[in-house]
Amino acid sequence: NPRTNYQAMFRTGGHQSCTRAWLRPTMQTDSFTRKEYFGQVIGRGFAADVYCVLGAPKESFVKVTRAEPGGADGRGLWRPAQLGFRPTYENDAMKRFLAGEYVKGAR
Repeated sequence: NPRTNYQAMFRTGGHQSCTRAWLRPTMQTDSFTRKEYFGQVIGRGFAADVYCVLGAPKESFVKVTRAEPGGADGRGLWRPAQLGFRPTYENDAMKRFLAGEYVKGAR
């Protein structure tokens, strides 16, 4: 794009662009730690759909910013806090979960 100096190899503005941000050397190695496509297994080594320089990342970290204090229209508690799912507002079920009381196993 002559106006923005953005160079895309496949789709304009897509995740498969040839920019320095996507072509970091750590994303081109066979020893990079990665998560399996299905499940929760953390592995190591090449997986084309996970960490290929032209592939799409499967997970992202996001930052959630509070839009307004409290509940709807800024009145009352935020709903997750009201339900007991936020720190310092834990309900009994959340306290049991944090203490590991929902897991039973052989000792």
